[in-house]
Order: sequence, then structure tokens, then C-alpha cells
Amino acid sequence: MLERAGGHRTGKAVVLGCLTAIVAGAAVVFVLCSGVLAPAPGEHKDRAACSSSFREFDQESGYFDLTLPTDSVDLRHDSVTGPFFDRFHLMATFTTTPDGLREFLTTGGLPAPAPAPGSAPLSGCGAPAGGPFTETVRTSGGRQVTVQVYETDPARPLVVLRAED
Repeated sequence: MLERAGGHRTGKAVVLGCLTAIVAGAAVVFVLCSGVLAPAPGEHKDRAACSSSFREFDQESGYFDLTLPTDSVDLRHDSVTGPFFDRFHLMATFTTTPDGLREFLTTGGLPAPAPAPGSAPLSGCGAPAGGPFTETVRTSGGRQVTVQVYETDPARPLVVLRAED
């Protein structure tokens, strides 16, 4: 009788140990997928990133088929990935030249910006508080790219983009 009771307890301990390992493994997977272990603001290598961004610009811009013009300066960006890596959001601002702007729009498959009456200015990392802008939008495959251009200085237009899927 003692052997049977001891064997029964051993079986419970094995089952309990296995369940504990499964729950612990699931918790680790959840933490990794939810971004809880993302570097704290300021710990990323990309100094152009805003405080909430933990991915480098090239990682996100490539996903949206966007390439910065070669003459772009003052890049600021913010990227957010959904809790299970299912949605991507990219916000970026940079200054370029008129030729650089054309290069950016052409390589990104975006039409020329046009007046956007009723559109609200994009807000976020490096975006201006207001002022007149033109806008262009590209939507394909569930991904939307919105670009607003501020030409306060026509020789160095400010480009503000938001991309999301």
C-alpha cells in the first residue's frame, strides 16, 4: 500500500513539474512577443529614433518599400510593432531637396503631393505643429503610406510620413 501511495505522489509531482514548465515556457514566449523586453528609451543604437522607438529605421522602412533620398538630413523616426508582431507603424520626418523629394516619391511609388483640404497634419516624432502642407497617399496590400510635405523653405522641404498596416 505504501508503494502505491508513494508512486501516486510521484506521478502527481511529475505532472505538476511538466505543467509548471509548460506555463513558464508560455510566459517567456508571451513576454518576448509582447515587446516587454524591448530596450528602454535611449538604449537603442539608432540615435535618430524618438524615445518610444525600438527598431531601426531601415527595418521598418524596408517593410513599407520606402527608401530615403540620398540627400536627406535631420531624420527623426518612431516605429511601433503590435504586441504579437502583427501590425507595424512607422512615423518619420526628414528634410531633403526638391530633387530628393522627387526621388523619394518615385522610388516609393507615391504620386506627387497635392493640396489636402480637410486633412489634419500628422503628429508625432519631429512633425511640425501646423502650417500649410501638401499630401500624397499610397495604399496597397493593406499597407498605407501617407506623406505630407511642408515647403516653408522651398529649397529644403520637410517631409513627414506615416506608414501602417
